[in-house]
Amino acid sequence: MVTWANDHYYDFVRNWVLNVRKCNVSNFMVGAMDDDLLKKLKDDDVPTFSMRSGLTTADFGWGTENFHKMGRKKIDLIKVFTNMGFDILVSDVDTVWMKNPMPYVMKYPDADVLTSSDHLASTATGDGLEDPLRAQSAANIGIMLIRHTAKELAEEWVNVLDKDAKVWDQNAFNDLMRRGRAAAGGDDKLFLGYDGKLKFGILPVSTFASGHTFFVQRMHEKHDADPYVVHATFQFSGTEGKRHRMREAKLWVDDASYYDPTEGLLAFAPDIPSELMNASCTTRDEACVARHFELVNHQIVQIRNALAIAQKLGRVLVMPPLYCLFDRWWAPHAGTIPGSETLLPVQCPMDHVFEVETWSSDMPPSVAGPGIAFREHSFFENPNVPASVAASTVEVTFVPSCGGGGGGGGGEKCTQAEGEPAPSGVKRVVAPGNATDVEIANLLSNHAGVKVLNFTSTLGAFGRHADAADAKKFSTRVKRYAGLWCCVFDAVPGHIWYDMEFDVVPHTDRHNRVWDTAWEPKTGP
Repeated sequence: MVTWANDHYYDFVRNWVLNVRKCNVSNFMVGAMDDDLLKKLKDDDVPTFSMRSGLTTADFGWGTENFHKMGRKKIDLIKVFTNMGFDILVSDVDTVWMKNPMPYVMKYPDADVLTSSDHLASTATGDGLEDPLRAQSAANIGIMLIRHTAKELAEEWVNVLDKDAKVWDQNAFNDLMRRGRAAAGGDDKLFLGYDGKLKFGILPVSTFASGHTFFVQRMHEKHDADPYVVHATFQFSGTEGKRHRMREAKLWVDDASYYDPTEGLLAFAPDIPSELMNASCTTRDEACVARHFELVNHQIVQIRNALAIAQKLGRVLVMPPLYCLFDRWWAPHAGTIPGSETLLPVQCPMDHVFEVETWSSDMPPSVAGPGIAFREHSFFENPNVPASVAASTVEVTFVPSCGGGGGGGGGEKCTQAEGEPAPSGVKRVVAPGNATDVEIANLLSNHAGVKVLNFTSTLGAFGRHADAADAKKFSTRVKRYAGLWCCVFDAVPGHIWYDMEFDVVPHTDRHNRVWDTAWEPKTGP
């Protein structure tokens, strides 16, 4: 089993190795593309070898020149190992292994190559390979078994890439695999390729999963399958998006401080009205597109309020789960990616709505206010979170009609009058809503040592910033937090940007478009 990386991806390597070892796989190696990573892996007692690629030690960046050069190093590696007589299971480092794959691939001794796939629907029977007549999407070379019997293919693969720097390594493999493709006979779903010289098989997409079949469709749950691996594909927000998806799935292990931050945590219960979750819609219908944004915008308001409170209190925000009426893709679609098994509405990853990279990047506090740390929606379900964290919780409720401790208007009675700090030691605080950030900070000033402030809702809790300059800084920060949704039919461009301040009239969005009337979905820019 082989993967490779540069020093920038050290945390990915660490997570990959940790999970591979959990699966009781010991016959693995990690190629170090620079000496910095090589030293770290030697210090960590990770089986490693030097690749000395001469490439960047920073992020490769999908689709960039460095990305394609990195891919060529991978194919060189395959050529070297197969020429040495090894059968190798090649794995990109942005994968997480959950089960030992060796017994599975050994069930197919006649296969020269077994590869994962970008196919988005299961055609397999039981835990068998995909049906090659129906699963004809591109093979994904991020996960593949390639035996030494395929060394001629590896040699030609390298030659093709050497002749044309613009050829993508994955496309080159698919061309070689499909050349002279024919049925192999038998019932093991293997097929002939590479001019009929080799036998190929497509690994099941439910258990050798892509980022879509695992994180979005949750196909393994629907098919009651036990996944071997997930590859962080079909995702957005770059490397940070990959980390966050793995954290959402509780497949990423951070340092202990991540699970018990000294700043304390702020969580809230999301409000998702059932009437907004009606999925009988397609993106060809403008009214349906508006309904998708109505659902997401209702969640954006709650998250924006939580961000403002977390920033003022200096706490780490625990994100809620997100729900979308439509899937996100790179091309027009009718609500789901064509050919996928996606059921709508869908619990969507954070990167479907927000630019996770921006949330994680530094912005000058003088321009955008203090940074706002955050955690994934599944944080409290993670076994790495100490029991002492959840045990130290105060529930906070803001009720607009409760009045100054008297319970006016038939609403819930306040435990705290307006402007009065809640005493330490209480487990539940009820206070008047639509408060300023300063009022909320004052109310909870006696609970700075509590690990979790759990808001029953942020709707009606936060009203505004007390200071106009703080409000402007916060606006500057969160304008950039929202991502885009793609794509509607009959529009060029067809994407629509989410707007963190869609309900503020007037306001200027991140693209300097002025909204002096009610916000509505608008394609572009």
